[in-house]
Amino acid sequence: MFSIVGILVVVGAIVGGYLMEKGNLQVLLQPSEALIIIGAAAGTLLIANPLPVVTGIFKRVLGAFGSSRYSKKHYLITLKRLRNRKRV
Repeated sequence: MFSIVGILVVVGAIVGGYLMEKGNLQVLLQPSEALIIIGAAAGTLLIANPLPVVTGIFKRVLGAFGSSRYSKKHYLITLKRLRNRKRV
Protein backbone atom coordinates (compact mmCIF):
# COMPACT_ATOMS: atom_id res chain seq x y z
CA MET A 1 0.00 0.00 0.00
CA PHE A 2 2.76 2.43 0.96
CA SER A 3 4.58 1.68 -2.31
CA ILE A 4 1.51 2.59 -4.31
CA VAL A 5 1.22 5.90 -2.44
CA GLY A 6 4.89 6.59 -3.21
CA ILE A 7 4.39 5.91 -6.91
CA LEU A 8 1.36 8.21 -6.99
CA VAL A 9 3.35 10.98 -5.28
CA VAL A 10 6.15 10.67 -7.85
CA VAL A 11 3.80 10.68 -10.84
CA GLY A 12 1.79 13.55 -9.35
CA ALA A 13 4.94 15.61 -8.78
CA ILE A 14 6.16 15.02 -12.34
CA VAL A 15 2.82 15.86 -13.95
CA GLY A 16 2.17 18.78 -11.61
CA GLY A 17 5.59 20.32 -12.19
CA TYR A 18 5.28 19.87 -15.92
CA LEU A 19 1.86 21.53 -15.98
CA MET A 20 3.10 24.40 -13.77
CA GLU A 21 5.65 25.18 -16.47
CA LYS A 22 2.83 25.31 -19.04
CA GLY A 23 3.87 22.05 -20.67
CA ASN A 24 1.65 20.08 -23.03
CA LEU A 25 0.67 16.90 -21.17
CA GLN A 26 0.32 14.92 -24.40
CA VAL A 27 4.08 15.17 -24.87
CA LEU A 28 4.57 12.96 -21.80
CA LEU A 29 2.15 10.29 -23.05
CA GLN A 30 4.22 8.46 -25.67
CA PRO A 31 3.50 4.70 -25.55
CA SER A 32 6.08 3.82 -28.20
CA GLU A 33 8.87 5.53 -26.25
CA ALA A 34 7.70 3.88 -23.03
CA LEU A 35 7.84 0.49 -24.77
CA ILE A 36 11.38 1.17 -26.00
CA ILE A 37 12.64 2.30 -22.59
CA ILE A 38 10.93 -0.45 -20.58
CA GLY A 39 11.98 -3.12 -23.10
CA ALA A 40 15.59 -1.94 -23.07
CA ALA A 41 15.65 -1.90 -19.28
CA ALA A 42 14.12 -5.39 -19.03
CA GLY A 43 16.51 -6.78 -21.64
CA THR A 44 19.51 -5.26 -19.88
CA LEU A 45 18.33 -6.72 -16.58
CA LEU A 46 18.04 -10.19 -18.13
CA ILE A 47 21.42 -10.00 -19.89
CA ALA A 48 23.37 -8.61 -16.94
CA ASN A 49 22.13 -10.94 -14.20
CA PRO A 50 21.90 -14.69 -13.67
CA LEU A 51 18.43 -16.26 -13.38
CA PRO A 52 18.40 -16.58 -9.54
CA VAL A 53 19.10 -12.85 -9.22
CA VAL A 54 16.35 -11.97 -11.72
CA THR A 55 13.78 -14.14 -9.95
CA GLY A 56 14.84 -12.65 -6.61
CA ILE A 57 14.35 -9.14 -7.98
CA PHE A 58 10.83 -9.93 -9.19
CA LYS A 59 9.90 -11.60 -5.88
CA ARG A 60 11.11 -8.59 -3.91
CA VAL A 61 9.36 -6.10 -6.18
CA LEU A 62 6.10 -8.01 -5.81
CA GLY A 63 6.74 -8.22 -2.07
CA ALA A 64 6.97 -4.43 -1.89
CA PHE A 65 3.33 -4.25 -2.94
CA GLY A 66 2.20 -6.91 -0.45
CA SER A 67 1.38 -6.52 3.20
CA SER A 68 4.12 -5.76 5.70
CA ARG A 69 5.21 -8.37 8.19
CA TYR A 70 5.48 -5.62 10.80
CA SER A 71 2.39 -4.24 12.49
CA LYS A 72 1.66 -0.96 14.21
CA LYS A 73 2.15 -2.75 17.54
CA HIS A 74 5.65 -3.82 16.50
CA TYR A 75 6.63 -0.24 15.62
CA LEU A 76 5.24 1.14 18.90
CA ILE A 77 7.20 -1.41 20.94
CA THR A 78 10.38 -0.55 19.04
CA LEU A 79 9.88 3.18 19.56
CA LYS A 80 9.27 2.67 23.30
CA ARG A 81 12.47 0.65 23.57
CA LEU A 82 14.43 3.37 21.78
CA ARG A 83 12.99 6.04 24.05
CA ASN A 84 13.73 4.09 27.24
CA ARG A 85 17.27 3.03 26.47
CA LYS A 86 20.05 4.60 28.52
CA ARG A 87 22.06 7.35 26.95
CA VAL A 88 25.84 7.05 27.12
